[in-house]
Amino acid sequence: MGSTGRSRWCAALIALAGLAAGASAAAAAQLVAIQGSEQRNFGRIALTFDHSVKVFAKVTGGVLVVSFREPVTGQRERLATEMPAYVAQVRRDPDGAGLRVALQAPYKVNVLEAGERVFIDLMPESWTGLPPGLPPEVLADLTRRAEELGARLRREAAQARRTVPLRLEVAHLPTLTRLSVRLPRETEVGLERTGSEVRLRIPGAYTVEAAEARAALRPAATALAAETGAEAARLTLKLAEGYTAEGYREDESYVLDLAKPAAAAKAGAAPQPGAKPPGAEASQAESPAAPLSRSQAEDQIPAQAPVPSPAAAEPAPVGPVQARIARAGPGLRIAFPFAARPPAALFERGGTATLVFETTSAIGLPPLPAGAPASLAEGPRVEGAFTVLRLRLDPGILAQLAAGEGQGWDLVLGDGSAPGGDLLAPQRSADPTGKPAVAVPLARPGGALWLDRDGERIAVVTARGPRTAGVPKRGRFVEFELLPSRQGVAVLATADDVAVRPGLNEVTITRSGGLSVSPAVVEAPEAGAQAAAALMVLPERWREDQRGDVRARIRAAEVAAATAERPARSAARLDLARVLLANGFSAEASGVLTHAAREDAALAAERPVRLLSAIAALRMGQDARAAGFLNPDSRQAQDAEMRLWRGILDVRGRRSAVALAAFKAGLPVIEAYPDDLQLPLYLAAAEAALDAKDPAFAQRALTAVGPLAERPFARDQLAFLKARFAEAIGQDGEARRAYQQLAETGEAPVAAQATLRVVDLGRATGTMTPEEAIDRLERLTLVWHGDAEAEALARLGRLYAGTGRWRDAFASARKANRLFPDHPATRGLHDDTVALFAALFLSDRGASLGRIEALALFYDFKEFTPIGRQGDEIVRRLADRLVALDLLDAAGDLLQHQVDNRLTGAARASVAARLATVRLMEGEPLKALKVLQSTRLPELPAQIRDARLLLEARALSDLSRTDLALELLEGNDGPEAAHLRGDILWGARRWREAGEAHEALLGTRWREPAPLSDPERADVMRAAIAYALAEDTLSLDRLRTKYTPKMAESPDARTFGLVAAPNASGTAAFRSLVRQATSAETLTEFLRAYRARYPESAAPERPKAGPDGTPAPGPGPAPEARGNGGPAPG
Repeated sequence: MGSTGRSRWCAALIALAGLAAGASAAAAAQLVAIQGSEQRNFGRIALTFDHSVKVFAKVTGGVLVVSFREPVTGQRERLATEMPAYVAQVRRDPDGAGLRVALQAPYKVNVLEAGERVFIDLMPESWTGLPPGLPPEVLADLTRRAEELGARLRREAAQARRTVPLRLEVAHLPTLTRLSVRLPRETEVGLERTGSEVRLRIPGAYTVEAAEARAALRPAATALAAETGAEAARLTLKLAEGYTAEGYREDESYVLDLAKPAAAAKAGAAPQPGAKPPGAEASQAESPAAPLSRSQAEDQIPAQAPVPSPAAAEPAPVGPVQARIARAGPGLRIAFPFAARPPAALFERGGTATLVFETTSAIGLPPLPAGAPASLAEGPRVEGAFTVLRLRLDPGILAQLAAGEGQGWDLVLGDGSAPGGDLLAPQRSADPTGKPAVAVPLARPGGALWLDRDGERIAVVTARGPRTAGVPKRGRFVEFELLPSRQGVAVLATADDVAVRPGLNEVTITRSGGLSVSPAVVEAPEAGAQAAAALMVLPERWREDQRGDVRARIRAAEVAAATAERPARSAARLDLARVLLANGFSAEASGVLTHAAREDAALAAERPVRLLSAIAALRMGQDARAAGFLNPDSRQAQDAEMRLWRGILDVRGRRSAVALAAFKAGLPVIEAYPDDLQLPLYLAAAEAALDAKDPAFAQRALTAVGPLAERPFARDQLAFLKARFAEAIGQDGEARRAYQQLAETGEAPVAAQATLRVVDLGRATGTMTPEEAIDRLERLTLVWHGDAEAEALARLGRLYAGTGRWRDAFASARKANRLFPDHPATRGLHDDTVALFAALFLSDRGASLGRIEALALFYDFKEFTPIGRQGDEIVRRLADRLVALDLLDAAGDLLQHQVDNRLTGAARASVAARLATVRLMEGEPLKALKVLQSTRLPELPAQIRDARLLLEARALSDLSRTDLALELLEGNDGPEAAHLRGDILWGARRWREAGEAHEALLGTRWREPAPLSDPERADVMRAAIAYALAEDTLSLDRLRTKYTPKMAESPDARTFGLVAAPNASGTAAFRSLVRQATSAETLTEFLRAYRARYPESAAPERPKAGPDGTPAPGPGPAPEARGNGGPAPG
């Protein structure tokens, strides 16, 4: 082959190799190696890149200018050492655009490119003939790579066929499960059966996603596997026992039907005589009034067989359910985590709670814990389509049903304080034949189950969740009783032919000849009678102690207690306490009970002593002491009488729902009490009902307390609660008039409460301005002290905050905390004040605050600083305000406290970086370096790590530890690091390196048409000054060539011309200019760029000096820079 042919062949190989290498080219090329060698009669510079780079070379004025088409970074060169006969000096362009090589003599230049390798040959000017060629090993390598590239391209072309996603669709039909695959008509699917496995082969390149179909095919198929290949996709199904598969084409799909032959035959069989046609049950559900014969009714609902739910579309899924038991205060909570919530029913009968779930799922119930308020009586036991569980309850324990997590149910055993549900009431109705019946409205009832327990037949109809619905009162009828229930309907049959039929929206109770309906549905009286029979406060004895000569009765009781023998002494003292308490001597009764309990330890634990002591303490206003008597063990905690008096404490503590439940449960006890004990209980019950938004019970309590309120204070209390009731039912005008009259003429405690309500109602209706409300509340806090004062302070604090009177708002909260630390209103006000404090310092709400005013508020009321992250953020922002006021010492102290005592991990490292910026502004680089080094962590987010690295490098530079600072910045190519590298080199007076660093910051701006910005012109000037001071004429010539056109159009044209001129360093103008440039500090610009890049780890900029050049007001801060300047050279 001739030389021309060989050259063309090499060019083709080079092009192919370049194509392969260029496929993975990065944005910036890496110079892997640069090597010079002196060959026979010529010199060769070999450049090796990480990918193909276009290289240009020319000789101008004895300088070889090597240019790259893209920026290049990488290896340092040693050409002057390797080629001393050809190269005198080498300078690399800081922007990576090329090299400048000072030559020893004029040479011809030739460039050879071989993929990522470039050879630059320097030949004498007398060279004749062809230039040197590529080395043999390079040609061999290119040939190998070209062959590999061709093979790879052929493989990629063979694999370029596009795969198509294959969609699997599953449908469940009454008799089969259908799997369909959408395919082109011409696709031939292969079906193969092997035992219980079915294999489909679908020719073509497909991708198959089988996860959803695998789950949807159950139970017909127990497994589904998919395989894909270049030629075909394969599906493998494993059928469940008893299933068969049939496949066929249908339009644009291939269909595979999975069915049980027995099920299909049963579905297709002719209906038997007497059987219902398909859809008959649905028709009956849609038309519940269709007439039924007696025999049909009995066939549908046998007396002891479960009745399916007519509203159920399909039964709840069957699967094991493991109940979970957890303590809930003195009670118990049993969770049944069903996969799908089944209909349920719950009722109590004779101290036994019966729970019915309409499901056949196996329910596992762990043993009840020791001391549980119930014991297992039966079950869980499956009866037909239902599961029955019965629990024997301890006295005073109530069972409730509530929706649990997900689709589960929770059985709650306790005091009945769980939220209730809908209340069901029986109504007169008629059966489909027009005969009398009773209907209980119930939306979408479940099925009916007849239970034979303890000689009684009870029909239970389940109800669906999640909201509960039950019958609150017992209803007695001639043929049956409607039992109270928490969920569903329970019917106790007293006649043999009673039928219970759940319909679409009601449960119908009837019998073959119709019911004898003339009932009064009343509540069972036995609960009240039982409660009244076991009272610890004996009503007749209490009333007897108040009759006649009370003084003589008390004296006789005292004598009896003093003269009683030891065995009878405790009982005599208890009788004395009863007499004293019945006649209003609460303090004396409390003293007697305390002394008796001290001498007889067993007496102190008895219920009567606890209750009487609590009543005495409540009358004296000693709520904390009363709470100690009313919180006994779990058994006594369920006592109705104890709960009743504990309800008064709950009302005072704003626990309205708990108190209301106690008053409702203890209503028979209140009715049995003497009048002077009924009065405070009814008043507290009315207040609890109003707070809990139960006006019906409130009205009942107010009606009962009316005849008991004989004294003026009681009458005023009743009038106040009636005004609250009027407000609750929307009669604002009447309530306002009553409040106003009580505020002017009522007893002082009631008048104070009425004033608060007047303010609340006026603010709610818009008839009272904030200023008027503040005026009335301020007067109230001056004339009344007590609970009403705590409420007034809470309202005042919120009104002050609403009108922007921040200091008054914080002062009100501080006063409330000091005077009423445990009052609920104070706790609410404190929380609101903490939130206000956070909003003022963390949001725009405090934007109107001046810096000094904000600092004063913080230091005066810093006890309202939130705990945790919000509080830490407030402190950091306060430090920023201090920096803005040039109070760097105070800001540093705040941040130092955070670093030392409050924060850990990445947050501590970030705040330490902020503190370091403050120390640098103070002119304390050593302190900045110490705080950064003491908070160093091995693992930090990249943002925080880079910010801290820049600050540490700057601090080291200011401490004249230049090499260590530069070492920290190695590998960091960000613009902030590049600027800091230039500043460090400039401050260390390493002029040539500083010039290259500043020139590198400009990149290729000399090529771009836009004019230079002010920072860019400053970098050009610094680079020029640095090159001039380093006496680096080659670099200065390069800078002058690149930037003279752009600098000529800028305000710095004359200065640049002076600095860049040859031999300018000896002039006086140059020395003056250099003196100014080298004495300028660089910290301000560094921190400005740092804040823009890392705002979360930087303190704000300190204020600028005043117009006269003096610093901003402050304690004389130190300069922001240290060690950046120095005497000018020369």
